[in-house]
Formats: sequence, C-alpha cells, structure tokens
Amino acid sequence: MPPTKLTKLKTFHVDDGAKRGPLTMSQVRFHPTERFLFAACADRRIAVWTLDDKETTVKNLTGVPGQLACPHEAGWARCLDVSSDGKWIATGGSDRKLKLWAWADGKPALKPTHEVEAHAGWIEAVAFSPDGTRLVTGGADFAVKVWNADLSPLKTLAGHTNFVRDAAWTPDGSAFVTGAEDGKLLVWDAKTFALLRTIEYGGANDQYGQTPALSGVHRLHVSRDGKWLAAAGSKSLTVFELSSGNAVASTNLDAQVCFGPKDDLLAAGSNNAKVIAYDATKFQPGKPDKNGKAGPTPALAGNELVQIKIGDFSLGMRFSADGKLLGLGRADGKVEIWEVA
Repeated sequence: MPPTKLTKLKTFHVDDGAKRGPLTMSQVRFHPTERFLFAACADRRIAVWTLDDKETTVKNLTGVPGQLACPHEAGWARCLDVSSDGKWIATGGSDRKLKLWAWADGKPALKPTHEVEAHAGWIEAVAFSPDGTRLVTGGADFAVKVWNADLSPLKTLAGHTNFVRDAAWTPDGSAFVTGAEDGKLLVWDAKTFALLRTIEYGGANDQYGQTPALSGVHRLHVSRDGKWLAAAGSKSLTVFELSSGNAVASTNLDAQVCFGPKDDLLAAGSNNAKVIAYDATKFQPGKPDKNGKAGPTPALAGNELVQIKIGDFSLGMRFSADGKLLGLGRADGKVEIWEVA
C-alpha cells in the first residue's frame, strides 16, 4: 500500500559552543546503510547524529544532540553528499575546497582522504553518481565540474550564467542535471558530457547568493523512475518531464524539493512544507493556445499527507534510502525526523 501519513519522531540539534545562535541547516542526508543523519549547517563543519540516540535537554535545547565533523578551513560547509555504498562523504565549502572523507566504524575520518580547491568561489552543490565513481559539483563561479572518485578532475562544463545551486543524477547514472540562479536547468549526458537539453524554470533576478529562494533554481531532484525532474526556488515548484523538458505540474511551494525513493511521494516547501502522494498519470503539459503557445502548467495532482510549519526560510530536505524517514532542516538549528507510514 502507498503511504498515507507522516508522524513526527524526533528533533535533532547541534551546538557549536560559540554562542553565535542557531546553526541554520541547509542540506540534510541520511546514511544509506547505517542509522546516521548528516546536515550541512552554518558552520565550517557538518553535523552528524545517530538516529537511535535519545532526546535530551542541553542548554535549553531539547532533542538529540549531535557532533560537528569534517572541518573546512573557513566559512561554511555549504553542501554534502554520501556515496550509495555509505563509504564516503563529500563536502564542499565557502573556502572553495571539495573534500572526501572515509566513513568507518560509525564516524567520518578525522582528515580527508582527498581534497582539492574545486571552484573559484563557494561550492554550492555536490552529488555522487549512483555507482560512486564520479561526483558533480557546482559553484558560485557558474561552473559545473565532474570529478573521478579520487577527486582528479574529469571535465569542466560551461552553460550557467549565475550561481549553480544544485545537482542531481538520474537513477541509472546516464545523465545529471544542474540548476542555477539563472533560472535554467541543464541536463548533461554522463558519458559524453554533451548538453542534452536546457529547461527554462525561470524566476531569475539580479541578486547573487544571499536569498536563493528568491532567484532561479534553488533545489532540484529526479524521481526514482527517472521520468520526472522537480525544481523549486522562486516561490514555486515545477515538475518537468525529463525526456522532453515539458512542464507537467506546478504548485506554490518554494525553495526545497525531493522525491521519495520507494513511493510516488514528493516533499517540498520551506516555511510551510508539504508531503504529497502525487498522481503521475495526471502529469501533462499545459494545453496550447490558438497560436501554439503552451498554456498554464496544470496544478500538482495528488493526496496531501501532511503539512508541516518549520519556520521562516528553513532549508534541507531528504528521505532516507528506504523511504521510511523524512528529514527536514530548520533555520533554528534543528532537524526534524518524520516517519512515513
């Protein structure tokens, strides 16, 4: 049976000890094979938690306390990803460094196995290929780069004209997609690195990096069957057919989006997040007018399972690999875990 509800399980938090306020969570990932949770936050390190730890109250913070690990030299660890076999964590920072950390015995290594100065600006996106042999990064220098698993450079791709905010692979590893503040989604062939198609998401403006939800693409994700591409950013969410680039559904949710890995679920939104059991049979392009111009994109069809108010400009959203948990990052330095049933 498809999921019918979500129930909040726990809250996780981290304290950097510097008394500088909450560490805004900007990305969330689950370990694919072990009971651990990760988040990129407003710190030069990433946050790490054990999912089975109990909630405690520390300095008036109630929840599961975590550790800060995988340090960068300065600024923020702005993005992270975990390889599909769970053996590696990749982090990118505002120090322009891309780092690869070995994972063993329930913790990341104290020092990176490989690191490179990857971009001429903040690293905003990093994504492992499904087989773990490659990584894609995007940065504030507008570049998209492809790396081997040892972080030796493989290809630099040009095409975006503003901050590259996110990147995702298709489940079969045949292509990857990048999205930027220029309002474009670029679909790349993973073998030849040819640009397969440009998809116009829109919403671009003249701001650079400070309020990403207000400009172009902020987050994107590809569905488990590889048919659909969802992009969120400029106060909207649009679902595209990946093979054609046609917009087939939309809603007013903004900033964040991810598909469920086992069911036709879509989570989206920042201040107000929703989880929707979508109906892909109703995905279709807007009907053309008499001049052949595409009409308005149909509203996203499906059953809303839950609506969650998580706070102004909250970021970070991802399902666990088995689809049973959803992690939601908050601007107040917490991550909520919801059980899917």
